[in-house]
Amino acid sequence: MTDGPKYAEMQGQDQPRKVVIPYTPRSHFLPLHLSPKRWKFVVAHRRAGKSVAAINEMIKRALENTRKDPPPRYAYVGPSFDQTKDLIWGYLKHFAGQIPGVEFREGDLMCILPNGATIRLYGGAAAYERMRGLYFDGIMLDEFTLLNPAVFSTVVRPCLADYRGWAIISGTSNGDDHFAALRNKNLNNPNWDIFSIPVTETDALHPDEVKEMTADMSAEEYAREMLCSFDAPVEGSYYGDILNDMAATNITVVPYQPQLPVYTMWDLGIDDATAVWFFQFVGKAIHFIKYKQYTGKGLPEIYADIASMGYQLSDLIMPHDIKARELGTGKSRYEVVMNLHGDVPVVTPLHRVEDGIEAVRSFLRICFFDEKECEEGLSALKNYHRSKQGRPVHNWASHGSDAIRTGAMGIHLITSWGSVSGGNVVSMRRGGLRRRIGGTR
Repeated sequence: MTDGPKYAEMQGQDQPRKVVIPYTPRSHFLPLHLSPKRWKFVVAHRRAGKSVAAINEMIKRALENTRKDPPPRYAYVGPSFDQTKDLIWGYLKHFAGQIPGVEFREGDLMCILPNGATIRLYGGAAAYERMRGLYFDGIMLDEFTLLNPAVFSTVVRPCLADYRGWAIISGTSNGDDHFAALRNKNLNNPNWDIFSIPVTETDALHPDEVKEMTADMSAEEYAREMLCSFDAPVEGSYYGDILNDMAATNITVVPYQPQLPVYTMWDLGIDDATAVWFFQFVGKAIHFIKYKQYTGKGLPEIYADIASMGYQLSDLIMPHDIKARELGTGKSRYEVVMNLHGDVPVVTPLHRVEDGIEAVRSFLRICFFDEKECEEGLSALKNYHRSKQGRPVHNWASHGSDAIRTGAMGIHLITSWGSVSGGNVVSMRRGGLRRRIGGTR
C-alpha cells in the first residue's frame, strides 16, 4: 500500500495482471488498509471518507482472492436502500469500473469481477436477512449505529465462518449504544484492530468548515459526530436519563421465577422486525427477564419459539393494529394469535405516541431488567430518540421501544392499575396471583 493509487494483483487469468484502482488513500485510512487483522472497528468523523476506504479495501481483497470454487463473495451492508444505491453503488461502479472485464448488475446491486469474485450491496432495515445461510469472504457493516445490534453476531459472523472471512464494522459515534458496546468488548482483543478517527486528526475538511461546524452543532452532537466521543449522550433520547439512573440498581441479574406466570409485550412487524418483551410481576415490581426480536418470521414461527422456552405463559399484550385484516387471507393477526395461544390477546387501545412515551417514562421506575437477556432491548430504549423536528426517529431502536410502549399503555387491562405511575402493588386479571396497586381495584 502506498500513498498513491491502489494496486491489486488480479487473479483468475492465465497470468496475474496488475490493476490500478483509481483511489488514493487518505493518510488517516492507511493504517486500516495495512492492518492484517481479521476484524476491524472504525469510528470516524462525518465526511472522513470511511465508506470510500472500505469499498476500495473490499475491491482489492476481492481481486486478490485466488479461490476458484466456490467463487469469492463479498458484501456491503448499509442502513437504507436509498443511501446504498445512490451513494455506495456509485462508489463501487466508479472505483471498479476501470477493471477490464468487470460486470455490473444494476438490479441486484452486484459487481462481478473478472476472477469471478462478487461484491453485492444490501441496503435497508432487514436486507441483511437475505444473507443468512450464505458464505462470504468479507463483509462491511456501515453506519453500524443505525443497523440492528444483532446483525454482526447472528448473521454476519456465521456467514464468515466457512472461509475465515473478515469484517469491517464502521460508523459515527451515537453515544452509549451497541456500536460503543462492540468497541468496549474488543478494546483488548488481539484479533481486532480498533481505529478512532476524529476530525482533529485528519485533513478531510477545511479548517474553516470545522470551525463553522462547532458553531452550528450542539456540544454533544459535535463531540459524537466529529470527535468520535462515546461518552456524549444521545441527543433527544426519551429514556436514556432514566435508564442511566437505574443502571446501578435496576439493571442487574433478574432470574426467571418458574412459580410465576410470564407475560409479554409486543410490537408486530410485517416488513419490519417483531419485538417481544418477557416480564413477571414480582412483589411490588415488574421484572423483565428477556427481550427477543424476530425478523422475517411469521406469527406461527414466533409463537412456536416462545412456547419452546418453557415459560408458564400468560397474557400477550398486543398493539391495536393486530385486529386489521390482511388482504391475502382475510384473517386478522388477532385471530391467528388467538388460535395459537388458545386465548384472546390483550389489545392496547389506540393512543397518541407522545402519551405512550410518557407512560413508559413513568412505568420504567418500577421495573428491573436482566442485564444480559435484555441487553438488545435496553440498547433500543437508550437509543430511541426524537428528531430535530420533535418526532420519534424510526430506526432499529423503534421496535423494542414500541413494544414496551404497547405494554405500558395496555398493562392496566391485565391489572387493576389506575395508571402505570401510581401505587406499587398489582392485582392480576387472571391466575392465582392477587395484588393491588395503590389501594385501587
